[in-house]
Amino acid sequence: MTQRSARWRALLFLYGNPNIAGCGLALAGPALLFAGIIDQGWLLITVGLYGAGYLFAPRAPDIDRRIEDSLTMQQTIEQLDDIIRKARPHLTEEMIAHLDSVRTSIVEVVPKLFGLQSRDNDWFTVRETVLRYLPETLANYVALPPAFRVTQPLQGGRTARQLLGGQLALLDRKLQEIVANVASSDAQALLANGKFLEARFQQSDFLVG
Repeated sequence: MTQRSARWRALLFLYGNPNIAGCGLALAGPALLFAGIIDQGWLLITVGLYGAGYLFAPRAPDIDRRIEDSLTMQQTIEQLDDIIRKARPHLTEEMIAHLDSVRTSIVEVVPKLFGLQSRDNDWFTVRETVLRYLPETLANYVALPPAFRVTQPLQGGRTARQLLGGQLALLDRKLQEIVANVASSDAQALLANGKFLEARFQQSDFLVG
């Protein structure tokens, strides 16, 4: 994974569910003190409450960051479906609509591209971008704290939610073009789309760029 600055790591910690849950539970310590329920040792109790909240806070799901070349075509689609299933609860309705459309295009085009292993092949970039960029991007997005996704300005002043929404919309449109180009055997158009995908989607970390 790309090395992130100390500032980003600090912000991710502060916005993270564990820290928020820990702080929320830790507030019970001073509250109990002011209510007269506890006296001595209230600071240790507060620290313990923070630790409990931190440990038991819900974490982001573990999403595979790539789809392996060694899988069969059916296994590839199944793994992609698993990645989408895990990411879906963290996405907006518009994102889900684009992602479903992307999945439809992938299912249609992957059988035609499956087994093309040569890096000199014009279609290889399309397959690589779709089956590596998409899982890693979704994994990076889901790994960000929910509050961070919608409040922190990143590339071009846009939040992670805005960036992902735009990327999924663009990927959806390009894959629909690729499906049409494959169907019409338009090799030049397919090559152009492949180069576009490689240039546009090679960076999947929202905190870089």
